[in-house]
Amino acid sequence: MGSAGDGLLFEAGWTGVDATKLLLALLPVWILGAFIGLLLPRPRWLETSTRFGAYWVSSPSGVLLRRFALAVHGFVIAREVWHHCTIPGTFHAIAAAVWGMLQGKGFDLRLPDVPPRVDALMTGTKELNVNSSVADSPVADVLGGTSSNVPKVTDWHVTEADLHFFQQRIEQEAVISGAGKWEHMTDISLDSLKYTAWRRRLPSGKTEYKSVTVAENATAEEFMDFYLDDPSRHTWDTMITDHSIVESGPGQERCQVVHWLRTFPFSFISQREYVIARRVWRQDGALYGIMKSVTHPRAPAVSGIVRMDVFYSMWRSRTIPDPTDPSRPACETVLLHHEQFKIPENLARFAVRHGMAGFVKKMAPAVKAFVIARRERVDAFAADPEAYGVSSQPVPLSRTPSLVSTTESETSDSSSGSGDIFKDPCQHGQQTSSEVKRRGRRVLPIVIPILAAGAAMLLTGRQPGTRG
Repeated sequence: MGSAGDGLLFEAGWTGVDATKLLLALLPVWILGAFIGLLLPRPRWLETSTRFGAYWVSSPSGVLLRRFALAVHGFVIAREVWHHCTIPGTFHAIAAAVWGMLQGKGFDLRLPDVPPRVDALMTGTKELNVNSSVADSPVADVLGGTSSNVPKVTDWHVTEADLHFFQQRIEQEAVISGAGKWEHMTDISLDSLKYTAWRRRLPSGKTEYKSVTVAENATAEEFMDFYLDDPSRHTWDTMITDHSIVESGPGQERCQVVHWLRTFPFSFISQREYVIARRVWRQDGALYGIMKSVTHPRAPAVSGIVRMDVFYSMWRSRTIPDPTDPSRPACETVLLHHEQFKIPENLARFAVRHGMAGFVKKMAPAVKAFVIARRERVDAFAADPEAYGVSSQPVPLSRTPSLVSTTESETSDSSSGSGDIFKDPCQHGQQTSSEVKRRGRRVLPIVIPILAAGAAMLLTGRQPGTRG
């Protein structure tokens, strides 16, 4: 991916090298924008020969308005520079320190810890395999680098490090520096299903969702088969308009890479495509399903469709007594979900909140019908040899040395120096999309000043016929 300094400027704090780069980048662009603004002719309604133009140039209110316009543009520029050059929470820390000083408590500045980089979901960490160094793995970071506690990681798109990521956040309730508290969203009670959801804001400003679903008269095995069955899901999750298998791994662990096309019932979200790797674990009587976005040579980006390259959905399903009838089983599923729609986050939160009820209401009867059909073949607690992804023929991907070496060499640079213990599961395999995102984020602080400079200088540009 290149060095970490080539990503978002100042995400890990101020450095002299990045400050120099920023100033050198903004200064010539600002001069160019000012020059273009001065060359633009003043609008006719601002000419001094008109009543409004004379008033604009000479009156105190006109001068005040022009200064206000320049101040607004300056604020916009300063805000963008601050947003791209500081750690989230820095302004709040400075304001709190100043307020404490005014109260006579002294200037106690406590800057926030460096959170996961804002682009952490798009950057890579070193690919984990059996021979990887423990010190390079996110699991080692979480467990303090002790190899005896690090679970074995196999060479697949979804690893045990991803499983540990879920367990750390949900089962162990690890504290994430800079993340908000879980906010209750909704409770939905249906005839055969109960659903509760929460959300919280991550240090990057994006949103992570958590839900607990209790499906009556169902087992963990049945619910897992239901959730991974794409042909069945296509019948009740109407947002999925197309699905296909990209790669298949070991069937006993349900290892698959799938491609989805989804159409959302909102005009502000266009069609999205997903390339998802998924895998199932069984631990301590519970089933764990892990899905995350990956890049894959067999699934190139589709022109005109937005690729959802930041996505993970992880859940734990376990069989419990049915709350309404203890003689029957029920399945409790705890799910952790995050995806970036590439739209303003408030719109994304609106879409999730308002689409949640319809999704659950369609899922409830589908679970019931699926369970009835499955029990005609196998016992409720038994594994179904005909389940989707179990009996399919493996479609292995031969990873060429050039592909692996490029991935490892690029991701090792970006992972070096990153001491955060919460490595997001979407980090691996996002080279193409992350490079585009980083270029866009580097260009943004340059584009805004040039537009602001041109608009500001337009207000005081030269009059037609005058010499520049």
